[in-house]
This record gives sequence, C-alpha cells and structure tokens, in this order.
Amino acid sequence: MHEMSIAQSIVDIVEKELASHGVEQLKAVNIAVGKWAAVVPEQLAFCFSMITTDTNMAGVTLNIREVLLGYTCSICGEEFTSGEMAIVCPKCGDTSIALTAGRELTIESIEVAD
Repeated sequence: MHEMSIAQSIVDIVEKELASHGVEQLKAVNIAVGKWAAVVPEQLAFCFSMITTDTNMAGVTLNIREVLLGYTCSICGEEFTSGEMAIVCPKCGDTSIALTAGRELTIESIEVAD
C-alpha cells in the first residue's frame, strides 16, 4: 500500500511548512489527486489519519479533490475532460489525443487555525 508512504510524505512536507512559518495549529490539508495518479483517495485519507494519531496533527482534515483526466486533441485542438480513459476526440472523432491532466498529486493549500 503505497498510500502510507504518500501520506507520510504529505505529513513531512506540511510539518516543514508549519515550522518555517511558525504555525502551531493546523485545521486542514487540501490536496489534488489525479485519476491516473494510482492513488486510492479513501486509503490515503485512512493512512493520513493513522499517521497523525497521537501527534500535533491529530484531527487535521485531509481534503482530497479528485482531478479528472484532461485531454487535448492533436488534430482539432479540442480540450476535454473525462472520468474515464478516452480514446477518441468528442469533437472530431480522431484518436490522436494527448493526456494533459490527471496524473498530479499536489498539496494545494494548508489551512491553519486562527
């Protein structure tokens, strides 16, 4: 389960950011996970919760925004998204499409307590 190592990396990054800004209390971590990032959001949330139990990050919410697969057609330039793997452009029907989004795994923001 690689979600455990991803959760640990998120915790490590967030802890460094909190320390560099002198922040002590955290409310939430907001991340974006692409459909092709090979991450199971529920497992990642579970692992994050396990890792942060009995730490200063206990109870922090991990908000996960799933990013749809994004494509661009090489023929007509159409940009489109899909929840599933696409093989044809919905505008021109060609199969010359490139994946442009959906592989990301990014910490988008960190919410601190007032």
